[in-house]
Amino acid sequence: MDWDQIGQKITGLGRDVSDKVKETAEVARLRQRIRAEEEKLAGAYQAIGKLYYEKHDGEICEEYIPYFEHVGEACAAIEEFQGQLNELKKRKICPECGAAVEETSAFCSHCGHKMN
Repeated sequence: MDWDQIGQKITGLGRDVSDKVKETAEVARLRQRIRAEEEKLAGAYQAIGKLYYEKHDGEICEEYIPYFEHVGEACAAIEEFQGQLNELKKRKICPECGAAVEETSAFCSHCGHKMN
């Protein structure tokens, strides 16, 4: 085998590797863009559901009732857990803005409301 043929093979392999790297990078970029769009879509679906829930609470079709009940139960549980967390961290809730504030604070650090 002569050196020219070896050089051509090495050059060809280098191009193949380069093409594969470019292809892999393009695949990764496209997958990332797909994930980003899927996240946008999920967020839009979530916003639609939340808006529907807020506008139709109390006047819904039967098929939505279990979902509304799940939302209500989850909101109550979150509120309970948040209260427990605030107790552990010695925080109180600002009556004006709802922010968690250090128990010893005289004013809310978020809105400036005077705390009791």
